[in-house]
Amino acid sequence: MVCSRCPGTAVRAAYRHHHRETAKKEEKLPVLISPISLPVCEIITIGSELLLGQIQDTNSTFLAAELAKIGVDVRFRTSVGDSFEDMLMALRTALDRSNLVITTGGLGPTEDDLTREAVAKVSGVRLVFKKDLMDQIEEIFSRYGYRMPDSNKKQAYIPEGAQAIDNPVGTAPGFVKEVDGKPVICLPGVPRELKYLWNNKVAEWIRNRFALEKSIVTYRVLKAAGIGESKVDTLIGDIIRKYQNPNIGLLASPGEIKIRITAEARDEGDALRLIEPVEQEIRARLGNKIFGADQETLEGVVNRLLRDRGLSATVLETFTCGKIAERLLVAGESAVRESVVFREYTDLARRFPGVENPPSIDQVTSVAQSLATWYERGVGLAVVGFVRKQGDGCLLDGLVAAAGEGVEKTYSWTMGGDPAMLRQRGTVIGLNTLRLGLISPE
Repeated sequence: MVCSRCPGTAVRAAYRHHHRETAKKEEKLPVLISPISLPVCEIITIGSELLLGQIQDTNSTFLAAELAKIGVDVRFRTSVGDSFEDMLMALRTALDRSNLVITTGGLGPTEDDLTREAVAKVSGVRLVFKKDLMDQIEEIFSRYGYRMPDSNKKQAYIPEGAQAIDNPVGTAPGFVKEVDGKPVICLPGVPRELKYLWNNKVAEWIRNRFALEKSIVTYRVLKAAGIGESKVDTLIGDIIRKYQNPNIGLLASPGEIKIRITAEARDEGDALRLIEPVEQEIRARLGNKIFGADQETLEGVVNRLLRDRGLSATVLETFTCGKIAERLLVAGESAVRESVVFREYTDLARRFPGVENPPSIDQVTSVAQSLATWYERGVGLAVVGFVRKQGDGCLLDGLVAAAGEGVEKTYSWTMGGDPAMLRQRGTVIGLNTLRLGLISPE
């Protein structure tokens, strides 16, 4: 795919070689102002395509994670369209409540790329032409046999008094402009270019500007299933209140809870030493409700447990519509041998003799036991539910059983909600029941 703000695929295909050549000779971005206190940061992503849902905002997610690593407190994330007045309002609001602002996007050559103009307006200065930036842009085009369009000359203008951030991997230079002693850092919206500038210039500049060399932020995310957010808060609320560093926070999603432990220290080793005892304390309280940490997923853990025991799984689903098998199959080297999806729970009775409509938990367990015999060293997982209308939503009666090779675990529940949410929660419950059966057979 060709980006309208790059000269073409040939240019982007050759960037990797050019990076190696330019990285050796690039100078560091100079820090012109004395360091001040730890920054409170706002990230502003610019582009109407973000608000229209045409592209996902991965830039602010990347920046927020990277800023946390170097000790910057990201308090706000704002998305704004290409309206000049909206950009002014977003910048002025950010400068009122933050002492570091980072923008992405709006640095291209087209009429609706107005970040430069907006920052100049907020700063009370004019745009000035930088011949060295123009030379760099022209060189990028000419290197790959292109003539620079006249419209790209716009990208060589930055607000008066701003520091240019050379961009050897694209045609949109960034810049830093101080507004009332607060840095506004403007970066291109192309994710590859943004990441390059962050890794090679901007992160180090921020560390120096705010004297962050001796402070980093590290975190561990524990993941739990089979327990609600309020119950987690009850079990570990005193731990949350006891600690300031590390800080502990909870984040709920359908069927899963994330417990984030964030520590600030001089280096990563010190931060991890702060996190470790808190993590152990939380694990002791929540026990096997915790299924993993950081990048681990529930389906990945289940696959690993099956492989470690040399087992394979056959999965039967009704109301979850194959979502359990789908998650297990995309988790890498899947241990799932076969997936069966019944549109209605009533189909069970036709396929498995002795099963009634609706089935009991004992009958669903017998189905799981039958599935376990389909393959050598097999485990069966049966997830069955019957949904009925209740007002504007639905009410689900769910049954799940895991059986085979010493595994026997069952669970039943009743839950209200919309069909999509019920499928999502049912998928997590099914996976977690199989996990619990594998680690603590009944």
